[in-house]
Amino acid sequence: MDAKKLYVIGNGFDLYHGIPSSYCAFKDFVRANDREVFEWVEDYVPAGEYWGELESSLAYLDTDNIVDERTQFLGSYGDDDWSDSGHHDFQYEIERVASGLSSTLQELFSKWVSALPIPDASSAPVQLQTLDPQAFYLTFNYTNTLAKIYGIDPDQVLHIHGSADNGDELILGHAWEAQQRETLNRQDDDPDSFDHRVAEAMDELDDYFEKTFKPSAKIIADHESFFRGLDSVEEVHVLGHGLSSVDGLYFVNLVEGLKGRPVPWVIAHRQGGDLQKMRNSLVGFGVKASLISFIPWGKI
Repeated sequence: MDAKKLYVIGNGFDLYHGIPSSYCAFKDFVRANDREVFEWVEDYVPAGEYWGELESSLAYLDTDNIVDERTQFLGSYGDDDWSDSGHHDFQYEIERVASGLSSTLQELFSKWVSALPIPDASSAPVQLQTLDPQAFYLTFNYTNTLAKIYGIDPDQVLHIHGSADNGDELILGHAWEAQQRETLNRQDDDPDSFDHRVAEAMDELDDYFEKTFKPSAKIIADHESFFRGLDSVEEVHVLGHGLSSVDGLYFVNLVEGLKGRPVPWVIAHRQGGDLQKMRNSLVGFGVKASLISFIPWGKI
């Protein structure tokens, strides 16, 4: 299909249509369904008061405090009350937090997204009047809002991070690749102080960063035909995406897919939105400033 428009859809699109899909709502869901994981996010992940920075903040896990607060499980082998039964207590406690903030948090996220109420065309509180049903759609959302409200053919929609409607594994994570951070297990640097328990615990925390990494490069490679099939696109419309760096690689590849053509980028915005910040983000991704314009949601 040759489409003249490409829509890039973010969570603001669902929010605009009355869907309670904010990370603040997810925070409430986690608090109600797994108090322990909720407390771990609050204590060790700088997600912000309303969890608005949850994805990117997964890269900044407070590993020092996680370790320090569990040193009571790291008894000395020479202690009078030492028992072999406690040999794995420290690693176990570290693993509980690491897996809770990776696997369990991902599971909670999938359950929450699957339970979101999606309106249809007759019950949606608002509808956009100019949405092109023949366009390409790249959505970072996990919902079927485009199909349910606007009847967009699923074949025209790429759910880049998975679709709850299709039962996909939903992708939530940070953008730090392994080579961008040092391993936490650096005990080999000092053989005299080597402790297998500490090494195993650090491996658990290193695994956390791997499990919460969003493999954008691989995802793009898996969908190469989409990113290299934009020759017909004459306009790009961004609806509800925050243009954060955690998804920057996707935008860089969109720009590359447009092959240097002077394609306009039209960004939907709410009153009071930081237009300069959005403009700067796009310029950073490779869009020429002269090609960027803004439109209020109410005029779409």
